[in-house]
Amino acid sequence: MIVSASQLRGVPKDRAELYGKPHVGARYVGNRYELTAERCGICGRQATNCHHLVPRRCGDFALVTPRGTWRLRSPLIALCGSGTTGCHDGFHGGARYRPEWVWDEPEFEEAWWDGTLLCEHEPHDPALYGYGHWAITDTKTGRTIEITEG
Repeated sequence: MIVSASQLRGVPKDRAELYGKPHVGARYVGNRYELTAERCGICGRQATNCHHLVPRRCGDFALVTPRGTWRLRSPLIALCGSGTTGCHDGFHGGARYRPEWVWDEPEFEEAWWDGTLLCEHEPHDPALYGYGHWAITDTKTGRTIEITEG
């Protein structure tokens, strides 16, 4: 599928692909966020905080489609540790973990980029797991963690 430059607004496609996808054990509450799961989305230990899968410094993303424009935010994941310890450190210090959203079918990806899925589901809707899943690669071991529900 070809995604137009106007849709991406200067954001690389692999980063833009992360925005608006379902959270893992966390959610936004207004401009704040909170845990909705007790366990880390990576290792299963006690979750202590949330991590933005797209760095906060990147801000929000406006996806412009033929069916409308949506303000998309970074998905959140519940993690153990802090920005310098546990799995949370794996996303910050040295970027051990690399998240990717994987569509189950090419037509689901097309429906996202043309706005069809966003007309049916709000950004971050857990129902989006019916169309794809998170694949988080551990760059240290080569192992991929697949997350198919929030």
